[in-house]
Amino acid sequence: MRFVGSKTSPGATSERKPLIGNRLALAGVVIYFLEWVGIAAFDIGNVPASQGTKAAEVLAQYAQHGTALALMAGWLSLVLLGRILFVAGIRDGLRKSGAETLLADFALVAMGVSVTVEILAWSVAAGGAYAAANGADQSTVVGIDALANFLLQVIGAPLAASILAASAAMLQSRLFPAWLCWLGLAAGAIASVYGVIAGAAFAAGGACTAALCLTGSVLPGLAQLLSVTLLAVWIWMIATAIVLFRAADRQRT
Repeated sequence: MRFVGSKTSPGATSERKPLIGNRLALAGVVIYFLEWVGIAAFDIGNVPASQGTKAAEVLAQYAQHGTALALMAGWLSLVLLGRILFVAGIRDGLRKSGAETLLADFALVAMGVSVTVEILAWSVAAGGAYAAANGADQSTVVGIDALANFLLQVIGAPLAASILAASAAMLQSRLFPAWLCWLGLAAGAIASVYGVIAGAAFAAGGACTAALCLTGSVLPGLAQLLSVTLLAVWIWMIATAIVLFRAADRQRT
């Protein structure tokens, strides 16, 4: 006897592989957010100096906050590695779920570049404080401060590239919620524009250490507007890490 509907079309029985999660991504996010402990604990003053700070004040700030800057540089050289661990967690989840892709490899490398540049920026600032405390002249310290400032300005581009590549890999795998992937793609795209113009905005006279000011030219104002995407980046990181963490829990049950 032939049963109606008993014949299945090719591929009908195939199912999408479940996401194999891990706890690395969430651990990385937690470690990364510990940078706020350093920000709260170490009084680094106006270093790197905000745009428009007089040369004499730049020298004074570096000379006064040497110990705090050295501690900040050391602390960030540890906790910023959490960003690399986070992306490594995404890459590991994709690979173990059968969705290995060069995009995830690129995302890991790009995040490593962003972390390296940021650690270098704070190391340069700490070096400037050491130089100021040991008799370096004013122009030398101002030059060191400019270098530290512009290293900080270029962090956004490789960070954005990492977010874009990781989000694209996640979307391609179909293992993550679509809204989460699109959030990462949107945040990464906007952050890319910010990363390109941040240095020029600072040079235009509108960038401050903590936030960008609406002075100078249109670039500082645009950079300030785009900088709010950092909130979206953090939301994407936390949500992605939670998805991977929960997937790891499901595997245990």
